[in-house]
Amino acid sequence: MAPHAEHGNDPQIDALVAEITAARAELLASVDDLKEQLSPASLRKRGLGAITGIFTDEFGGIRPKRAAVTAGVLASVVGLKFMTRRHK
Repeated sequence: MAPHAEHGNDPQIDALVAEITAARAELLASVDDLKEQLSPASLRKRGLGAITGIFTDEFGGIRPKRAAVTAGVLASVVGLKFMTRRHK
């Protein structure tokens, strides 16, 4: 940014203009990072990672107890739904 004609070559104002320019660039970079983090692809990737983390241990192996409990709950819900449909 060119120095303003009103202040001539005042080093304090030039330093302030440089500081504002740097802050503006930092803000724009932060906004770009935030947009990237909130993109649908990024949200999907983080969501899948969170779900996967529930059923896998730190070494990538499956946690059988959690998988079995989830399968049992899912089977129960589907079974109850099926039973309530037959009685109507």
